[in-house]
Amino acid sequence: MAQLLEESECFGLSFSNWINHHISYIEALNVWLQNCILQPRERFKSRKPFCPLRALAPPIFVLCRDWCAGIKALPSEELSHTIKNFVSDLRCMVEQQDKELHEKQNSAVASIGGETESKTNEDSEDDSLHLCCIHASLTKLVHQLTKFSEASLKSYEDIRQKSETAQTAYHNCMSIRTGKIRSSNINFLFLPKINRKSKMIS
Repeated sequence: MAQLLEESECFGLSFSNWINHHISYIEALNVWLQNCILQPRERFKSRKPFCPLRALAPPIFVLCRDWCAGIKALPSEELSHTIKNFVSDLRCMVEQQDKELHEKQNSAVASIGGETESKTNEDSEDDSLHLCCIHASLTKLVHQLTKFSEASLKSYEDIRQKSETAQTAYHNCMSIRTGKIRSSNINFLFLPKINRKSKMIS
């Protein structure tokens, strides 16, 4: 039981650190990308901030924005709280077991049989109560883990779909712009020849 308590504490700490580091990483990446944008001067105070979808920015901007929002929307706080409750219940049970073991070691070897039997029944009832409490906490923990996993999968699918949509829109936009530039260059090359012919005719 003591080993289970130690592993549960390590799991709760590792999960919290993983979420916090993940959020810090994607926020730093998102800020770095925003600093790469040469934004125009703000003419109006009510002007909306830079939006990757509205400006048809490269897909990496959309990916990082949705990734940052998705990781923050996960039920990580609820799961962390449930892990702490489970660890707390587990610690109470371990402390109670240690206390009972210490009392048994210090108890007198010779005792009245009726009192010994009564004490044994009380200990059994306490153990059953603690086990029921641990079972209830563990059930809640498994439920929250399942909920977090489902939310993570849904967030991943949403981010992937939006990223693919942004990538397609960006490439289509770039193709149209490239086509317009090529068309302008062709017209510019033929323009002097047309003017030269018109002068000769006149």
